[in-house]
Amino acid sequence: MKAPINKIINMSFIDGPGSRISIFFQGCNMKCIYCHNPETQNICLSCKKCINICKVGALKFDEINKKITYNNNICINCDECIGICENYSSPKITYYTPQELFNYIIKYKNFIDGITFSGGECSLYTEFIKSFTHIIHENTNLDVFLDTNGNIEDEDMEKLLTCVDGFMIDLKAFDEYTHKKVTGVNIDRILKNVKKCSNSGKLYEIRTVLIENINDDEVIFNKELNFIENLNSYTRFKLIPFRKFGVKGELSKFNDYPREKYHTYYEKSKKVLKDRMINPII
Repeated sequence: MKAPINKIINMSFIDGPGSRISIFFQGCNMKCIYCHNPETQNICLSCKKCINICKVGALKFDEINKKITYNNNICINCDECIGICENYSSPKITYYTPQELFNYIIKYKNFIDGITFSGGECSLYTEFIKSFTHIIHENTNLDVFLDTNGNIEDEDMEKLLTCVDGFMIDLKAFDEYTHKKVTGVNIDRILKNVKKCSNSGKLYEIRTVLIENINDDEVIFNKELNFIENLNSYTRFKLIPFRKFGVKGELSKFNDYPREKYHTYYEKSKKVLKDRMINPII
């Protein structure tokens, strides 16, 4: 069993409780118009357009297996290969088995509190996560969190609830029309999974990115706040202003979310959720 991993951040303080290693899978089941990691959406098609642009020869074409190969040891991370890709993908992928990933992470176990899987969409690799989490729990005191869009099949959701320690769910919008516009999928499954995570005691955090005049209708936003307030007494809420850095497609030239407007919504959220609000993003 191997899974495609786009990148690993060896130390993060924003992806769950404490210090964490953040692991980004390749591949997603949403097409968010404001995606800040658009290169993680699809698996590389090995179209070869990126090979000639690589300055150091880190990308090659394997004629036998008919796919791009990536040499992480000589890559200088200029990301020009990502910029030229029209498939919202990246050739800079490394495939790991759960044991190989554990072997990588164990070197850092004394410096971290846990591991967070992100993406792309991590729940596409439920069996991998289940196997990896078993190894982690058997051999360390580290916890495993998922940073997910919540668009998870029922069977996978049940498996994940039994093995991982916490969920952080991106709630992209709170009404059906806007959610479909922003992500390409319906909201029903996401809200159902938010409630399942809440009832399990494992819904660590909900996140929403505010995009001006798209998902910041005041009436609907108030409904979202009430929904979060009534879920439970423990889930935190992170309100994030849209930034166009890294965004491709129709929102790449969109304005960043106005600072004053963001703080108005943050203070409104603070009045409802009080100490469950995560500090504002400046």
